[in-house]
Amino acid sequence: MLQIRVKPGIEDKIRGFFPWIYRPEIASYSRKPKKGELVVVRDFGGKFLGYGYINPEVSIAVRILSFDKEEPITPDLIRKRIKQAYEYRKRLYINSNAYRLVHSEGDLLPGLIVDVYGEYAVVEFTTYGMSRFKDTIVSALVEVLRPKGIYEKANQTAIKVEGIEVKEGALYGEVPQETIIWEHDLKFIINIPEGQKTGFFLDQRNARKFVRSLVEPGDRCLDVFSHTGGFALNMKKMGAKEVVAVDLSGLALEVGKRNEKLNGLSGIKWVEANAFDFLRELDRKGEKFDVVVIDPPSFAKNRHAVPNALRGYKELCVRGLRITKTGGYMAIFSCSFHITEQHLLEVLTQASYDVRRQVRVIAKTFQDLDHPWILQMPNTLYLKGVWVEVV
Repeated sequence: MLQIRVKPGIEDKIRGFFPWIYRPEIASYSRKPKKGELVVVRDFGGKFLGYGYINPEVSIAVRILSFDKEEPITPDLIRKRIKQAYEYRKRLYINSNAYRLVHSEGDLLPGLIVDVYGEYAVVEFTTYGMSRFKDTIVSALVEVLRPKGIYEKANQTAIKVEGIEVKEGALYGEVPQETIIWEHDLKFIINIPEGQKTGFFLDQRNARKFVRSLVEPGDRCLDVFSHTGGFALNMKKMGAKEVVAVDLSGLALEVGKRNEKLNGLSGIKWVEANAFDFLRELDRKGEKFDVVVIDPPSFAKNRHAVPNALRGYKELCVRGLRITKTGGYMAIFSCSFHITEQHLLEVLTQASYDVRRQVRVIAKTFQDLDHPWILQMPNTLYLKGVWVEVV
């Protein structure tokens, strides 16, 4: 097996269970590495640190799966980790038949995402090394879940960066174009082949539940970057008199309308528009809302994009605070690791100063527990939201 040694000082973070090794951190190879092959990681003096897989063509060259010398990477280890992930989810008592089963590094399976939608599973490989275990993973999922079908989604970033060859489609059984899931007392139509991510934003389950505690019957509510209406439907379910759902995707809004009908609801206004332009227009007209939820896509794919992203977040906060009634609530989210909770608090502070409105933080929400984050690896905590009351 390929052996690598890391440069002096790098071993400390690895012994602290940080599973990534960047290409410049590697001191030497026992031979020329091949993309995706397994590797033994050693410190500069040759002491064992872990087992991983390597892609010498990318920045994160090695991802470690095992820090135990007696636990090398084998198909049995992959199957064991998937079963452990399943047992962990069973203990969470998630109030839905849709959940994330495997969350990459959060489940000690870097490069693998598995989401479950009722009787179907969706897999996504984000690294070349993990994709080599595809057959093992599919057989393990069949054993654990007994699904009707398993579908593979293509991760465009992984295809471009890692060089993975993916042909989207069913890996096992049959997967329909659409299926219906339930979350709490609502149903959602899921288009697995064409939906965002693997089909739905499962990570916002906690936030969708929390928004219900803020809505009073008769309220006027706004869901910005609404996608298929996750927040909008929950606000309407709690008796909001008027709900406006805004998104740039007409396809997502059409599914949202069908979700509204599926749940026996009515009165949501679905608006296809650029969110920034729409918020500016609402502000210009002097519109006011009781609850405003702003859940944008990732503005910062890497650390170099952070300054521009923060300008975007501040603009959203300024407009959001302007259109939130006194005594009303606003939430702002980031789904990028590079935009931290502190970043959100800072742009909220700046925005509140600019619009001369005082705000009180009432809650912070994160990705739900089926998207676990590892304390020793801050990168696994990516979704965070700050909820404020305008006082």
